[in-house]
Amino acid sequence: MSPRWRLIIFFGVILVLIAVVTAILLGRRTPLEAFGEFEGPLEDSQVAAFAAADWRDYSGGEEARLAIFLTQSDSAWLGLAHGLKSIGVPFTITDDASQAVRHEMVIAYPLISGRAVSGPDLDLLRAHVESGGVLFATQILGGGMQDLFGFESAVETRENYEVVFTPGNTETAFLDDPREQTVRLGNPDRPETWIGAQEFSGAGTVLASYQDGDAAFIVNHRPDGGAAYALGFDLGFFILKAQNDRDAGASRTYANAYEPAVDTWLRVIRDIYRRHEPLAATIHPAPAGKQLAAIVSFDVDYSRSILNMGAYRDLLAERGLAGTFFIQTKYYRDYFDQGFFNDTTLAAVESLTDKGMEVASHSVSHTDAYASLPLGDGRERYPEYQPRVVGEGETEGATVLGEMRVSKYLLEAITGQNVVSFRPGYLATPNTMPQALESSGYRFASSVTAGNVLTHLPYQMTYDRKYGGQTGIYQFPIAVEDEIPPPMEERVDSAIQLARTLGEYGGVFIILTHPDVLDGKLRFLEEIIPAIEPFAWFGTLEQYGAWWAARDAMEIDVVREAETFVVSIDAPAAVNGVTVTLPESWTPSGALPEGTIYSDGKLLLGPMKGDNEIRFTSGEERS
Repeated sequence: MSPRWRLIIFFGVILVLIAVVTAILLGRRTPLEAFGEFEGPLEDSQVAAFAAADWRDYSGGEEARLAIFLTQSDSAWLGLAHGLKSIGVPFTITDDASQAVRHEMVIAYPLISGRAVSGPDLDLLRAHVESGGVLFATQILGGGMQDLFGFESAVETRENYEVVFTPGNTETAFLDDPREQTVRLGNPDRPETWIGAQEFSGAGTVLASYQDGDAAFIVNHRPDGGAAYALGFDLGFFILKAQNDRDAGASRTYANAYEPAVDTWLRVIRDIYRRHEPLAATIHPAPAGKQLAAIVSFDVDYSRSILNMGAYRDLLAERGLAGTFFIQTKYYRDYFDQGFFNDTTLAAVESLTDKGMEVASHSVSHTDAYASLPLGDGRERYPEYQPRVVGEGETEGATVLGEMRVSKYLLEAITGQNVVSFRPGYLATPNTMPQALESSGYRFASSVTAGNVLTHLPYQMTYDRKYGGQTGIYQFPIAVEDEIPPPMEERVDSAIQLARTLGEYGGVFIILTHPDVLDGKLRFLEEIIPAIEPFAWFGTLEQYGAWWAARDAMEIDVVREAETFVVSIDAPAAVNGVTVTLPESWTPSGALPEGTIYSDGKLLLGPMKGDNEIRFTSGEERS
């Protein structure tokens, strides 16, 4: 063949290839063309102004509840309230000492001093302990109460970052994990961020000490049964500081490990309450009588992840389970990746909801600068909203609200489902996120690791991630993620052990994985799911979040009528499968409500809505 013909054939092949590629490109619509009929959301997002939480919203209830005697209203009492709700201890808040001491257990918060508490009120607290009651107080700054709590003097300091529980003490024997026995208060490498604390001298029974050996948590038990506990730091402030990820890196591990500093203190309070209140009723954090809630979640933020979603979807569906897919709605090309949210995405996303999966938002741009973005004006809409990541830590045209609003709108337009869960890229959490989520129509966030916030329990988020205002958004910390070495398939055993540890008190076990690859990550799920399924409830973040919000709104009270114990359950929102722990000696005195089961002090409630009563008797004589 002559060179001339070879050249003609060569160019002919090139022209054919160009024609084929052109046909493919013309046949595949661009993202803007694919979603040409979409425009929205049409409604603006109105971010609520800050409103201080009112402790009076937590007043009321019967005398079997724990009572918080509020000695200063301008304090971080909201942290204590949210923490007690998470661990399931019923409580009331009052600024009236005479009302507080009607309850068996009283927490005096945030401090006791001659200035904060009047002389008559100090006398009431003392008489309460001397007559057999329990007083738990933080920050004993004065008031002449040293003898009641069993110490000689206290020194205020900012030199402590860790608390070590005393080995062999029977009161805290249930804290049997090394990470429960030693808990962090701050980052050892950043002393400028340590919180103020007290060290007790001459204490009788030391339950826990700071890292330098000085007493941090003490108790004075009286022969008549009364007890006075003193804790040397502001527990409510510590809880809010941790939950809002403002603890300057106090955690020992970012993820994939047990980091229960907040949970440990809440469990200590719950244990004291259960031991001393004869009518104690507490609410378990996991649904359906299971030890813990497990949620398998996926961050879909890469073009290949769209193709791999189906394998993970099928893995769950074949076991009759559902997971949550946080999907980035990226409809343009930028520094990070191509615009993979396009016409080929539609069927893949729809297939998730067809199999019962939850579709949730993973933002539009997945910017690594999300925590520092401006809030926005609440009028961001598709297709005008066009953010671009232009480099590491550099994003243009993006806002906090825009990422929430537009991604939610597109996902809802495709699936026809309500999108209520959000997780930002890189778990970057701006201060404005809680109120921005609420104004954009979300209910649930999973944007922190348990290590970062020192808790494995869900909790209600506060306004601006600060200390004074609350929102209706619930946060669900991540327990296990896929990016820290070693690969997931090499740490199945440690993940199972973490789940078992969390199951001891109902911590949430959220798995975060990216479906960018198959093989090892699939094997991890194939192994861990059957291993924990016997003791874990599985579901989506939306399912667990709705259950948690309804549980959080429940009010439990117990009163004694002659030889009968009446458990009152007020459920403003319909809820099913809540476990209430009662004294083991109690037995139902009549038929239980439909779907309700009782065994050995565990009351597993069937469907509940509104006011309900269940009556019990006991073989033990009670005073």
